[in-house]
Amino acid sequence: MRPNCSNSTGVIVTSAFSANGLGVVRGFGRRGIPVVYMYNRPERGDIVRYSKYIDERLIGPSPTESNAEFVNVLLNFGKQIDSKMVIIPTDDRHVLSLSKHKQELQQFFFLPVPSHEIVQKLVNKRSFYKLLLEMQIPHPKTYFPEDITELGSMGREIDYPYIIKPANSMLFREEFDRKCFLVDSAEELDRAIERLREKNLELVIQEIIPGRVVYEFYTYFNRQSEPLAICGWDKIRHYPPDFGSGSFCKSVWRSSAIEQGISFLKAIGYHGIAGIEMMKDPIDSKYKMIEVNARTTTQNRLAAACGVDVEYIAYLDANGQYRGDSASPCDNVFWVEDFLDLVSCLVYLKRKEITIGEIVDSLRVRKVHSVVAWDDPAPLIPYVISLGFGALHKYSSKPRRALGNLLGERWQTSASL
Repeated sequence: MRPNCSNSTGVIVTSAFSANGLGVVRGFGRRGIPVVYMYNRPERGDIVRYSKYIDERLIGPSPTESNAEFVNVLLNFGKQIDSKMVIIPTDDRHVLSLSKHKQELQQFFFLPVPSHEIVQKLVNKRSFYKLLLEMQIPHPKTYFPEDITELGSMGREIDYPYIIKPANSMLFREEFDRKCFLVDSAEELDRAIERLREKNLELVIQEIIPGRVVYEFYTYFNRQSEPLAICGWDKIRHYPPDFGSGSFCKSVWRSSAIEQGISFLKAIGYHGIAGIEMMKDPIDSKYKMIEVNARTTTQNRLAAACGVDVEYIAYLDANGQYRGDSASPCDNVFWVEDFLDLVSCLVYLKRKEITIGEIVDSLRVRKVHSVVAWDDPAPLIPYVISLGFGALHKYSSKPRRALGNLLGERWQTSASL
């Protein structure tokens, strides 16, 4: 597919400090499509705003700070532009707000996002897993305590280990700087309960599927709930190693997992970009659905390198330029989270879950990089600085304990998605 060079339709990319937003910005910028980057405010960790592929920067509040003001900034900007632009959300909060105000925003923008009802069901993990249960979609066994007291009583009746995860992952990450709590003893359950006691958070208890490799496929569905783009990969390593984001991935087409996910999205009438994560349960050999993200994914440039540029196809479909072109994704293309994957390697090596030979092999293959890019080098500098400041902030007061945490502490911080 080739962009229509005479078309001035631009794109707004909402803020995502990590490789997620950077990959989307670079993808459109390299095609000569005007890019507006909308971010909350200048922050040390925001590497995306340094990209040379941004034509304009639009500052506005996060929807969590002021949902009305977030929408008003977009509406005011929409009144100033000559033609409609496409908005690509990279964050759960943004897709929630955009879907909620879709009708009023559509006068100025093309919005390839699902209905607000669907987004709410996917973002809220209690609603999501109850939906899977109702639709008889295979997923990890999940329990729904109503309060902290029931969490304690349920947690003592279920076999260890398991995880306690939030219904709202955004609030949980902001509070605890991680995705979930791993519990493999009564003592760790008590520790989790103590930390959660006054937080008033909706929670679920969930079994752990054995294994390390997570499968994700990335897709775009048009208004008729038809998939126009699909690409999948194994998340071979993660950072943090326990329940983190994929740090080393390899593209592969897994038909049974993809067919299951596609059937689910069709059944709920999905429209928009989505990333579906699954794990194959070694006990029954079924793929179990872990989550569905109604936004772009961190590894979006891996899909593009495989010949399936999901965001660009969404852009073409949203503004009426899609002509039915299709592409089959390539297998055996690799993606790496720069620097952080090296930390993961040390952790897995310490646990004897990988060998030095496997690490050497992964260093030899050609890879798509999360941040490093010869044509857009500037984001690498704040990325390295941010990693350094983050390490100093967390570990400077207790360096020995910090090293232990870095190489295997279960209460790891969660990588940004």
